[in-house]
Amino acid sequence: MAADSIKAVSRKIDPNRKQCTFEIFGYDFMLDEDCRPYMIEVNTNPCLELVSPYLARLIPSMIENAVKIGVDPMFPPPPFPVSKKQQIPDAMDNKFELVFNERDDAAELKNLPIDDTMIGIIEEEELDDECSEEEEEEEAQV
Repeated sequence: MAADSIKAVSRKIDPNRKQCTFEIFGYDFMLDEDCRPYMIEVNTNPCLELVSPYLARLIPSMIENAVKIGVDPMFPPPPFPVSKKQQIPDAMDNKFELVFNERDDAAELKNLPIDDTMIGIIEEEELDDECSEEEEEEEAQV
């Protein structure tokens, strides 16, 4: 589901095709009584506040693993003698997964039609503007 959502808007996310970049998105899901997932929203600027013990463990780990996925392949560690490899933790041990890599997924995306209008996609700024307008109307009515 996450990979499909990124593929659907890949041309909008990075229209200039910048090389050697990565982004972290915040996905919100809900599960129904049969444990079927429903994507609620995707945030381009997810909250990274450490407001609970769980988030204080999860978020730093997520950021570290995102760097392992997005940056470490560009700068692989130098080869170590066998004896030192035993002392160094595996840098590629990761609990997260790369869901979209334009280099690998580009061939599939080239066949998709280009829709520059992105009809049906609400930008965060537009949503904020709509909320502000609704609040102003409510205040004016009071």
